[in-house]
Amino acid sequence: MQKLGREPHEIETQNVVCTADLKQEVKIGSFNRYKHLSSNLDLYRCGYVKDHTMVGRVTVFKNGKMISVGTKSPNQAKRELRKTCKILQEYKLARPVRITPQIRNIVSRFDLKKILPIETLARTLPRCIYEPEQFPGLIYRIQGSCVALIFASGKGVIVGAKSIEETNSALFEVQLHIQHAS
Repeated sequence: MQKLGREPHEIETQNVVCTADLKQEVKIGSFNRYKHLSSNLDLYRCGYVKDHTMVGRVTVFKNGKMISVGTKSPNQAKRELRKTCKILQEYKLARPVRITPQIRNIVSRFDLKKILPIETLARTLPRCIYEPEQFPGLIYRIQGSCVALIFASGKGVIVGAKSIEETNSALFEVQLHIQHAS
């Protein structure tokens, strides 16, 4: 698991969503005949690739689009997409192609290691929503694509980042605004 940030605040990457396109159709109906491949076309119109070395799983659609989920780093997600290409090529389900993986979302969790005055923060932080009857945490929209879910326990989640640097910047902004507001 990747740990980033400044002590005592740690940030851990929990999930990376990464996509790529094979730029060709894939016969997902035959996936169940092969090792490491599966599909249930009655339920979902896609197939799955996961072998014993993969942390996450890659979903493959008939049009050749792929989505990697469940990895703990961007590099791991990209490796698993490339590995999926090789597996599909070995089974002659896809022609060799160079893919361009794109990170779509990095989900990370953090712990500020202190109890937070959520109601006070809700009144003083910019771009935030706090509706405790709907959700017990503060929803803080950070500049860019990131959103932080912050709880009174001092724990939280950052979603929407496209890079580890963006995740670190988001945590820095959370720390900065909380320090000034509390």
